[in-house]
Amino acid sequence: MSAVLTTTGAKASYFAQPYNLGAVGFYFEDLEDYQSKAEGLRDDCGNPVEEFELQYIDGDHARLFSALNISQAYLSDWFDLLDELGDDEDRYLIACHLADMGYDIGELSRRWDDYRVYRGTAGDYAEEIVSECYEVPGNLAFYIDYERLGRDMVLGGDITELEHDLILIGG
Repeated sequence: MSAVLTTTGAKASYFAQPYNLGAVGFYFEDLEDYQSKAEGLRDDCGNPVEEFELQYIDGDHARLFSALNISQAYLSDWFDLLDELGDDEDRYLIACHLADMGYDIGELSRRWDDYRVYRGTAGDYAEEIVSECYEVPGNLAFYIDYERLGRDMVLGGDITELEHDLILIGG
């Protein structure tokens, strides 16, 4: 399962499920849509409905929505975060990683510039680092096990494998 955004800029669909069993929930696509529908919602006794469980129905940011446990309290912050992410796939991947690590929604944008996404294996990254930092003589280059060096970097916490051929550097 790839974490890559499939359709950049696509709208998402959400559902607000009332905790009040006497009311019917509604679909929404943005904060204004949510607010207008939530304000006017009444249960079958005519009382206003105030609390909802928010569900991510369709879109490209389900993983991040779930990792952040978005609720009514953070809905405004959620849409602000989506504006900040824009179509930047690397930022999205970094934000998902940070959310999985337990960072809250307010900390993500302050931290994602501390990381960088590398497309390739840990071995590829190790080979690139060695070639940038050292001049390895030609006859000695054949004896360096870049796959093992990359695996050691992962095990040592220097880099993080997000998925196959996707490495996170920094932190």
